[in-house]
Amino acid sequence: MSDTEETEYLSLNSSISNIKKEDKIISNSNEEIIPIKTIEIISDLLNNICEGNKDKSELVNIKIKPFMTMNIPTMPIKDYLLRLSQFTNISESTIILILIYIDRICKINNFHLNFRNIYKLIISSMIIAVKYNEDHYYSKEVYAKLGGVTMKELNYLEFQFLILIKFSLFVEKDLYDKYYDNLISIHEDNKSENDEEDESDDGNDEGNDNNLE
Repeated sequence: MSDTEETEYLSLNSSISNIKKEDKIISNSNEEIIPIKTIEIISDLLNNICEGNKDKSELVNIKIKPFMTMNIPTMPIKDYLLRLSQFTNISESTIILILIYIDRICKINNFHLNFRNIYKLIISSMIIAVKYNEDHYYSKEVYAKLGGVTMKELNYLEFQFLILIKFSLFVEKDLYDKYYDNLISIHEDNKSENDEEDESDDGNDEGNDNNLE
């Protein structure tokens, strides 16, 4: 697959902003989803993207090489994100920034997300989002240990991520709200689908009971 061929990115609206850093992102006051639920939604989204890209060439863009793992980690994306967030108590807004930064670096560099690069992209995006958006955060050693990388590698990944994202870290409130609203929409759609499946299962059970009678 050539670099010019259209790449499947996150199915969310995004744009590249070169506006200088101004204010930190503030979480929506009327939160409709709790942080753990936000992580679950984002994890499912990233997992689906990686699953869809697993048969695509991993050597399309050499820029992604620093973020590639030799083997696919056995820890699910959801567990990895939960581990990182719960042990560091990061805010929901920072969790969403992680997603925005991953989407942004993919769009700038024509990356394909897959199961061999998503983990290092997550930890790289997280350390940058935490520094940008949190008033207090742990030492980098903590994030390196939780992320399963060495301090030396995390420093290198952070540097490479900043270079490839062109130091474009500021996110306008309108853009943040679009991501947030999309996550809410995904959550509601999934909930509706699950409810419909449950109703269908109940209907099938009733039908089976009737047949047994």
